[in-house]
Amino acid sequence: MRHIAKVITLIKIEFALDVKKPTLLVSAILQLGITALLSMLSQPRMLASVWNSIFWITLVLGSIQSVSKNFTLVSRGRWIFWNQCASASEILWGKMIYGWLQMLVLTTVNLLFFAWFLGIPVAHLGPYFTILLLVTAGISSIFTFVGAVATKAGSAAYLAPVLSLPILFPLLLVGIKASLKAFNPVLVSSIYTDIYLLMALNGLIWVLTGVLFQSLWKD
Repeated sequence: MRHIAKVITLIKIEFALDVKKPTLLVSAILQLGITALLSMLSQPRMLASVWNSIFWITLVLGSIQSVSKNFTLVSRGRWIFWNQCASASEILWGKMIYGWLQMLVLTTVNLLFFAWFLGIPVAHLGPYFTILLLVTAGISSIFTFVGAVATKAGSAAYLAPVLSLPILFPLLLVGIKASLKAFNPVLVSSIYTDIYLLMALNGLIWVLTGVLFQSLWKD
């Protein structure tokens, strides 16, 4: 329980900092809205596959800086403060959970923009939302860890997007492929296989992130 309380405290601290300086989150929301508007103006009636691809691309590109900043904008003094307050695993989980909450906010906002401008052609919302939850959890974990690596290496603002995109490709490919099946009028049973695969990928990401972050934190 003590570890959970520390993680919750770290999440509250991150939220308080974002409330004081919401620039990145607001700019990400504006980017999502502008992209949805331009998509509607350029092609008011688009295919479901195009809608799905644009939705994912918009979400990833709009959330890179907002989520990865959990480490990229951290000063050395704050690193030392965190090291005195919590262990490496508690800090990592606090950052990843808060990043996931941010991703859920951005995903919801992106869905609202797309619904307003383009409509939602999803036939099966339950599996689609499940895929969204799993993919956003993986994306936030990758962005958080890559942000920590970029911060330690220096030039965090440039390294975070460059390092994260290649790692995201397997997760995104599975997510886009699986979410597209939710647009079919008849639900394909293989969508559940893709959901299990996303769960396995998330588990692998969490394990590798936890192991690698321990050595990174010691440095």
